[in-house]
Amino acid sequence: MFRRLHQGIHDCVNYWKLFNKLLDDKIDINIVSILCYWYTKQELCIRWLTIMSSFFTIGNGTRQGGILSPYLFSRYIRELLSELETSCIGCNIGGVYINVLATWHTRMT
Repeated sequence: MFRRLHQGIHDCVNYWKLFNKLLDDKIDINIVSILCYWYTKQELCIRWLTIMSSFFTIGNGTRQGGILSPYLFSRYIRELLSELETSCIGCNIGGVYINVLATWHTRMT
């Protein structure tokens, strides 16, 4: 279930919000421009055994398994995780609220 949810989150990234967050972090505009080009011009095809589909454009999402994916995804959800951390929502164990379980690369900043 978690793996499926995690994959779904990667598939729902809004590129323009992500690029604005990177610019807010003072990432060089040239780097953001390159990422913008890469992510808005993505095309793929599906291969099933020896049969390949036609190429089609991808609407949104981050490439899972890519070298930048952990950083881009963690940057995209940083504010959400921070808000949840201070919200006092979740399971209270010894005065500590447990509300989001994330792998180490999700919290990279």
